[in-house]
Amino acid sequence: MRLKDNPNWFANSPLVRPNTERSLDALVEARLAEPESVLLPLWRGDPLIKDGRALFLSAAARSEFPNDAPLILLGEMDGVAHFAIDASGASEEAEGAPFADIGEYLNMRAAAAAIPNADLAIAGHARWLFEWRRQHTHCARCGAETNLDAGGAKSTCPACGADHFPRTDPVAIVLAIHDDACLLGRNAKFPAGFLSALAGFVEAGETPEEAAKRELFEEAGVHLDNIRYQFSQPWPFSASLMMGFIADAENRELTLDQQEIVEGRWIEREDIMAILRGEPADFFIPPKFTIARQLIERWAGSEDD
Repeated sequence: MRLKDNPNWFANSPLVRPNTERSLDALVEARLAEPESVLLPLWRGDPLIKDGRALFLSAAARSEFPNDAPLILLGEMDGVAHFAIDASGASEEAEGAPFADIGEYLNMRAAAAAIPNADLAIAGHARWLFEWRRQHTHCARCGAETNLDAGGAKSTCPACGADHFPRTDPVAIVLAIHDDACLLGRNAKFPAGFLSALAGFVEAGETPEEAAKRELFEEAGVHLDNIRYQFSQPWPFSASLMMGFIADAENRELTLDQQEIVEGRWIEREDIMAILRGEPADFFIPPKFTIARQLIERWAGSEDD
């Protein structure tokens, strides 16, 4: 599969990322001084949006934010440096969040349906790094407070010299199929009627395929065979890499782990096609910006699976 064939939102960033193997302090200052450089503000993980696009400000707008606001160099496109800044530390008193008067800080999930995929990939990248920094401010080796380095793509410990990189949690998400039906389930946290592909975190010493097989058995009692990787999706809520699979189930017998999966149903392909056409049903499936939806659509439109 070619990179551009990945249908998942939050993927396919148009930016060329900086080299994180060296200090980028001088480069960051130089690029910030370039008049064409741009800056995307995020407020508590949500990007600034205007007229259906992410609102990239001139990098000179950095002066309107607190001096200690985390700043990251995301990369460049067509020679233009793209930065992001975390506006969350600014005071909401009086005028509210910075630049909220010219745009809207839109919930990231809502933004997924409102802005182009390229903008969403950039905003998701920024959210990922800001959330990582917010949760990991101290060295895991010695406990000292760390400093951002490499343009914000890693942190270094001034006390012991350790390097720390953004956390990524691998997840296997699986659409199990049997004959002409797929298995969808409802997690205990999902609203009534919401059905999705089943997923679970990859454990230590485990391949994604092994995780897919284990999770389907643990959650639904389903034995899988012929596990086929499809594509992946970076998922910035807060730091998951979703790896999507389609796999064959031995049969349609279900034994649900009620603590995790409160409902499991085999859905015929024709019923999936109907709901994709917008026809009413007694269940609903994930929105298009999720990898679960992309797996469902790929299987439903395929003649091979």
